[in-house]
Amino acid sequence: MKKGILIALLIVCILILGALILNLANGGVWIVRGLDGADGIDGSDGVDGSDGKDGKDGEDGQNGKDGEDGKDGANGKSAYELAVEEGFQGSLHEWLLLLAVRGADGKDGRPGADGAGIADVRINGQGDLIVILTNGKTVNAGHVGGEGVLEEEPDAQGFYPVYETVILENVEQSLNLRLTPDTDSGVILTSIVKGTELLRIGDQRTENGFSKFLYNGVECYARSRYFELKYVYEGELPPINLPKRVVLTAGEQTWFMTDQILPERTEDFKVTYSYSGKGERVFDGSDAFAITPAWTGTVAGGVHPPETATLTVRVEKQVDGELRIIAERAVEIVIVEKQAALSLTGLIIGDSRISDGALVSDLAEKMSGLSLIGTRSVRYSGVCHEGRGAWSTSHYLNNATLKVEDTVMENAFYNPAIEGFDFAYYMTNKVSAEKLDFVVINLGANDAFSKDSVKNIERMIESIHAYSAEIQVIVMTEYVSPERGYYLSQTYNTDVHAMRDRQFRYFAYLSEQFEGREAEGVHLLANYLSINGWSDWQRKTVATANGNEERIHDVIHLGTNGYLKEAAMLRSYLYWLFGAQTP
Repeated sequence: MKKGILIALLIVCILILGALILNLANGGVWIVRGLDGADGIDGSDGVDGSDGKDGKDGEDGQNGKDGEDGKDGANGKSAYELAVEEGFQGSLHEWLLLLAVRGADGKDGRPGADGAGIADVRINGQGDLIVILTNGKTVNAGHVGGEGVLEEEPDAQGFYPVYETVILENVEQSLNLRLTPDTDSGVILTSIVKGTELLRIGDQRTENGFSKFLYNGVECYARSRYFELKYVYEGELPPINLPKRVVLTAGEQTWFMTDQILPERTEDFKVTYSYSGKGERVFDGSDAFAITPAWTGTVAGGVHPPETATLTVRVEKQVDGELRIIAERAVEIVIVEKQAALSLTGLIIGDSRISDGALVSDLAEKMSGLSLIGTRSVRYSGVCHEGRGAWSTSHYLNNATLKVEDTVMENAFYNPAIEGFDFAYYMTNKVSAEKLDFVVINLGANDAFSKDSVKNIERMIESIHAYSAEIQVIVMTEYVSPERGYYLSQTYNTDVHAMRDRQFRYFAYLSEQFEGREAEGVHLLANYLSINGWSDWQRKTVATANGNEERIHDVIHLGTNGYLKEAAMLRSYLYWLFGAQTP
């Protein structure tokens, strides 16, 4: 009985709770108004009240205290930030330079009302950049200072980076260009006459400051006040694939191929070459430059120590019917004497470009005193090497063996005790050589020309120098594959344009890591410079809809002629490193 009563009370509580919830959901009307009752009887009309008297006006209140200053609002977006949001690509420096120098119409607006271009640009007395639009509106783009561009960090001499053509105007007749920014004791490089155009690459931006120029590949200086600005290149500067130094053999012809130096050159760019040394110019054009360097003089006893010259490469662009220099690079040319009888012992590590045998065989054939060691050898010549087809730097560092097609190849550098590349283990257990003068490394293609490849080569060099710091290590660069006219047999990599881009960037990676380290026994070999995009590759006849056509067989391996050019570059470096004293 009690149990039933409890259940009934529980049910009543649940119903009440549900009613309360429903009441709240409907604005609580039940609680405020109560349940509706029956209609009441209409009441009688009320009596009109009498008019009240007007009250007196109140006294004025006291003035309130001033409120506290509000907090600063968030900074609004700059004109540059807004431009970036609208699709502008470039630095703040480039955007301001575009406004201050160009003053041209803006880009077309989105569909709708006519967009406004830039009618005029100026800097007011407060150093603000004022942009006057074609619709009459004036925009203050912010403070930029008196120079019209935001200041970047100057170099140690106070020069800010610029890239512009200037003309010598504010002199009577001529002006001296000096090797240092010092008119009192600076050594004079040359004298230029009024009207001479120069490529300015630095500006001190002071009242009596200097400009830095490139003149025939040499950095030089003069006071900025003598020059007037003529042209500022507004596009993206094309990257130039050039080393700081190239070693050539006197009396031997060497080619410099523009397609290897500027692979992304378009028809509106022209490339010119100038050479300061002696020699026969076999070819001198925009697509290539070839020279057979010669000595500037004779030396008693018939021995020629190395000499130096400068190769200057300029990139020009058609602007308003005139060619303007937009980029310039200078390469130090070291000229050495051929020394076929050098007594040297070397080792060449690589992939199929080495195991093909043309490079190592030609190297050994033309240097009678050279001995190449290795656990592998060229089938037709017997010359030793450590080249393995399809191997990458990672394979050399980490694999004991690797099977390529049906062939299992052993990694002679792999030490089981440390499970990795060990040059001391190789020299102690795999080869017998009393000395080793140099090691050449030619890898990268099977790593897809990556930064990891460069890191792995560095690890190999560390292991080599841990064995002997006296060994000279020569790192070979990569050539850029031909853009067209190829028949690609490797179906897994059909995007040649993407590969050309990777090859080009790989040179930059190698340069950043290995250039300028000669004192450490590390050298970067510019073996790519002479490679011709058509004639130096393997070629074959291919049946096409237009009949049989001769095409490049693939875009990785050179033909015999290309490997011989690389071998010639390598010999020049060996003459330089192990022959007469370097300059």
